[in-house]
Amino acid sequence: MVKIQVKLTQLPIEIGEHTFYVDTSEKGAEAFWKLVSGYASKSAKITEKVEKETITPERADKQAKKELERVIDQLLGDGAFEKLYELSPEYIFISEYYMEICSAVLEELGGRKKQLFEKMQHYLEG
Repeated sequence: MVKIQVKLTQLPIEIGEHTFYVDTSEKGAEAFWKLVSGYASKSAKITEKVEKETITPERADKQAKKELERVIDQLLGDGAFEKLYELSPEYIFISEYYMEICSAVLEELGGRKKQLFEKMQHYLEG
Protein backbone atom coordinates (compact mmCIF):
# COMPACT_ATOMS: atom_id res chain seq x y z
CA MET A 1 0.00 0.00 0.00
CA VAL A 2 1.19 3.49 -0.83
CA LYS A 3 0.48 6.06 1.84
CA ILE A 4 0.52 9.69 0.76
CA GLN A 5 0.67 12.39 3.40
CA VAL A 6 -2.09 14.98 3.22
CA LYS A 7 -0.81 18.45 2.36
CA LEU A 8 -2.20 21.28 4.43
CA THR A 9 -2.96 24.75 3.14
CA GLN A 10 -2.97 26.47 6.51
CA LEU A 11 0.32 28.19 7.37
CA PRO A 12 0.68 28.51 11.14
CA ILE A 13 1.98 31.89 12.33
CA GLU A 14 3.04 32.05 15.96
CA ILE A 15 3.32 35.44 17.66
CA GLY A 16 3.82 35.34 21.40
CA GLU A 17 1.43 32.83 22.90
CA HIS A 18 -0.96 33.11 19.93
CA THR A 19 -1.02 30.91 16.86
CA PHE A 20 -2.84 32.16 13.80
CA TYR A 21 -3.38 30.38 10.49
CA VAL A 22 -3.12 31.89 7.03
CA ASP A 23 -4.86 30.12 4.16
CA THR A 24 -2.24 29.41 1.48
CA SER A 25 -4.51 27.47 -0.87
CA GLU A 26 -4.92 28.84 -4.39
CA LYS A 27 -8.04 30.70 -3.30
CA GLY A 28 -6.31 31.87 -0.11
CA ALA A 29 -3.29 33.09 -2.07
CA GLU A 30 -5.56 35.09 -4.36
CA ALA A 31 -7.29 36.68 -1.35
CA PHE A 32 -3.87 37.36 0.22
CA TRP A 33 -2.64 39.21 -2.88
CA LYS A 34 -5.84 41.24 -3.06
CA LEU A 35 -5.60 42.15 0.64
CA VAL A 36 -1.92 43.11 0.46
CA SER A 37 -2.29 45.20 -2.69
CA GLY A 38 -5.39 46.92 -1.29
CA TYR A 39 -3.55 47.78 1.92
CA ALA A 40 -0.55 49.12 -0.03
CA SER A 41 -2.85 51.23 -2.18
CA LYS A 42 -4.71 52.71 0.79
CA SER A 43 -1.45 53.41 2.61
CA ALA A 44 -0.08 55.19 -0.47
CA LYS A 45 -3.23 57.33 -0.71
CA ILE A 46 -2.91 58.34 2.94
CA THR A 47 0.73 59.33 2.40
CA GLU A 48 -0.23 61.27 -0.72
CA LYS A 49 -2.87 63.21 1.21
CA VAL A 50 -0.32 64.17 3.85
CA GLU A 51 2.15 65.31 1.20
CA LYS A 52 -0.55 67.42 -0.48
CA GLU A 53 -1.57 68.67 2.98
CA THR A 54 -5.22 67.70 2.42
CA ILE A 55 -5.23 65.95 5.81
CA THR A 56 -3.26 66.51 8.97
CA PRO A 57 -0.52 64.09 9.98
CA GLU A 58 -2.59 63.20 13.04
CA ARG A 59 -5.61 62.30 10.90
CA ALA A 60 -3.38 60.32 8.54
CA ASP A 61 -1.94 58.42 11.49
CA LYS A 62 -5.44 57.57 12.69
CA GLN A 63 -6.48 56.35 9.22
CA ALA A 64 -3.28 54.29 8.86
CA LYS A 65 -3.89 52.62 12.23
CA LYS A 66 -7.47 51.82 11.27
CA GLU A 67 -6.30 50.24 7.99
CA LEU A 68 -3.66 48.21 9.83
CA GLU A 69 -6.30 46.89 12.22
CA ARG A 70 -8.54 45.94 9.30
CA VAL A 71 -5.82 44.14 7.34
CA ILE A 72 -4.52 42.21 10.36
CA ASP A 73 -8.03 41.01 11.26
CA GLN A 74 -8.71 39.97 7.66
CA LEU A 75 -5.38 38.20 7.35
CA LEU A 76 -5.28 36.43 10.73
CA GLY A 77 -8.95 36.35 11.77
CA ASP A 78 -11.36 38.54 13.69
CA GLY A 79 -9.88 39.81 16.93
CA ALA A 80 -6.27 39.12 15.88
CA PHE A 81 -5.30 42.78 15.97
CA GLU A 82 -6.54 43.16 19.52
CA LYS A 83 -4.57 40.10 20.63
CA LEU A 84 -1.42 41.48 19.05
CA TYR A 85 -2.01 44.92 20.53
CA GLU A 86 -2.30 43.35 23.98
CA LEU A 87 1.12 41.74 23.44
CA SER A 88 2.73 44.83 21.93
CA PRO A 89 0.72 48.03 22.43
CA GLU A 90 2.55 49.87 19.68
CA TYR A 91 1.31 50.16 16.10
CA ILE A 92 4.82 50.17 14.68
CA PHE A 93 5.47 46.71 16.16
CA ILE A 94 2.25 45.38 14.66
CA SER A 95 3.32 46.85 11.31
CA GLU A 96 6.56 44.90 11.66
CA TYR A 97 4.57 41.73 12.43
CA TYR A 98 2.54 42.37 9.28
CA MET A 99 5.71 42.60 7.19
CA GLU A 100 7.08 39.37 8.71
CA ILE A 101 3.77 37.58 8.10
CA CYS A 102 3.74 38.71 4.46
CA SER A 103 7.32 37.54 4.04
CA ALA A 104 6.49 34.11 5.52
CA VAL A 105 3.43 33.69 3.29
CA LEU A 106 5.39 34.70 0.20
CA GLU A 107 8.14 32.26 1.09
CA GLU A 108 5.60 29.46 1.60
CA LEU A 109 3.84 30.15 -1.68
CA GLY A 110 7.08 30.48 -3.64
CA GLY A 111 8.65 27.45 -1.97
CA ARG A 112 5.71 25.25 -2.88
CA LYS A 113 5.94 26.17 -6.54
CA LYS A 114 9.70 25.69 -6.55
CA GLN A 115 9.38 22.22 -4.98
CA LEU A 116 6.77 21.19 -7.52
CA PHE A 117 8.90 22.44 -10.39
CA GLU A 118 11.97 20.59 -9.09
CA LYS A 119 10.02 17.35 -8.66
CA MET A 120 8.57 17.65 -12.15
CA GLN A 121 12.04 18.28 -13.57
CA HIS A 122 13.37 15.21 -11.76
CA TYR A 123 10.62 12.96 -13.15
CA LEU A 124 10.93 14.37 -16.65
CA GLU A 125 14.68 13.89 -16.71
CA GLY A 126 14.32 10.51 -15.53
